[in-house]
Amino acid sequence: MQLRSIVLTATILAAGVRAGAQDLRIEVVEASTGKPIVGANVVLLDSSALISLGGGFSDQRGRTELRAPARGPYRVRADKVGYDTWTSVQLHLGDKAVYVRAGMAPTRIPAPIMPRSEVACQQLGGPGTPAGDLWVELKKALTANAMTEAQGLVPLDVDLYERVLDRNLSILSERADQRTRVSRRPATGISWDQIDSARRGQVSNNDVYRAPDAATMLSDQFVRSHCYSAIRGYGAENGLTGLEFKPARVGAQPELTGVLWLDPQAKALRSLSFDYVNLPVPLRIARTSGRVEFQQLAGGQWIVPRWYIRMPRVTRVTSANVSSDSLVGYQEVGGAARPAGTAPVSTGAATASAPTSGAAPSPATPAAVDSPSAANQSTITGVVFDSTTGRPLRGVEVSIRGGRSKTLTSPGGGYQLAVDGALNDTIVFEHPRLRLFRVADRIQTISLPVGARAQASVIIPSYESLRKNLCGQNETRLVATKQQRTVETDSNSDGSYVMCGFTRNAQITARVGIAGRNTVEEKIAFPSNMVSEHDFLIGAR
Repeated sequence: MQLRSIVLTATILAAGVRAGAQDLRIEVVEASTGKPIVGANVVLLDSSALISLGGGFSDQRGRTELRAPARGPYRVRADKVGYDTWTSVQLHLGDKAVYVRAGMAPTRIPAPIMPRSEVACQQLGGPGTPAGDLWVELKKALTANAMTEAQGLVPLDVDLYERVLDRNLSILSERADQRTRVSRRPATGISWDQIDSARRGQVSNNDVYRAPDAATMLSDQFVRSHCYSAIRGYGAENGLTGLEFKPARVGAQPELTGVLWLDPQAKALRSLSFDYVNLPVPLRIARTSGRVEFQQLAGGQWIVPRWYIRMPRVTRVTSANVSSDSLVGYQEVGGAARPAGTAPVSTGAATASAPTSGAAPSPATPAAVDSPSAANQSTITGVVFDSTTGRPLRGVEVSIRGGRSKTLTSPGGGYQLAVDGALNDTIVFEHPRLRLFRVADRIQTISLPVGARAQASVIIPSYESLRKNLCGQNETRLVATKQQRTVETDSNSDGSYVMCGFTRNAQITARVGIAGRNTVEEKIAFPSNMVSEHDFLIGAR
């Protein structure tokens, strides 16, 4: 007789202990509808509401958890582009967990944006002015990006490059570098002595110019030293709203000028276009400029998917005993970043048109010709990430519920799903761990027109979140006798189960029995994270 076996995939969660002191469990919803708000930046503040003590982002159910460093009075603040900032009353935290429900209201209609020719650059004021209203929204996204990078909330795979370009921005040479699973985007830069070795004695090696990050834009020093004006989008930014900034005073030191671009329809920060001014005279022959793009992930975190900075290459030309500077090309450094394990994003090739001294160069984009079949396809990409292991989840079956298309996630957790025609269906992520942990995003509704692209990702929460979300919601039964304390549950149809109710450092004996099979008995000791994943193999008698 052939031996048949049944594999039970088990996660045993120790949740029978009292909730830890100073725990906050926050739910962020729309004030008028109660609908969960995904991706709100939730921060724990001291009692004065001035000092941030850490934070996180609301998940697909609008929930997040924070922990205070000690007992005492605190406040909670929730921010998201398109909503008014919400701040709690003073909360007194002690031994028991505190539950907070944050009801956020949509942001009021901002002051009208004037055409660019009609605005004056002024010191940044408060809400009620076009620039002040716009800064309130932009600051929310910049703060979320700065927190994502500072806390290393999203492991990144990064592709860096350094290019030498001619006057027409064609690539003459290129050097690339790849880094995997870094906690934050590398701070790449470029200096004059890198691109003009003949003048190294004229400049300091510290004169390095970088693409500015969110923390720089948020700093009090930067805000005080610049003036701002709200402008309408133009050209490639048509339909966007921009906050233009310039140095408040003309000085001798290099300064940043540029525009932060907000998409008012999508309620999202899109990009930062910038230039360096007050540079050494030879570099003023063309603009030193660049671009930083921003992206909010499904989990609410903000990353910089692409960035670059481009500086002119200058040579000294002597003719008839007269010396002058001549533009010979450009030096460009930049890169692309993505959540670890997802498909690479092209950093592009240089554009075909050369910039003039009066116009900023466009970001590099490659030319492409789509085939007729590709033009009629809708494409969905994304990643499945398992926070319990800190790694992408491979082998997840991703399919359209109608059965039109399916694929598996790669070892890096990424996938790409192409569907002919428009798409108005349900996308399903199938994997034992997703069912076991009852991940809500395992099934998502998606709608796309023909030829469009979209992202759909799934993030399995951390053990701490799973323990608090699942325990008390499963069908575990606690049976007490004089001799022992027993926790019982039934396996699901796929053989998986979740058990809760154990104390820290518990030593347990697990018995698994099925009619007609030998009972399996094993001893299990809980690890320090109070979560044990254990598989049982049951054979026939």
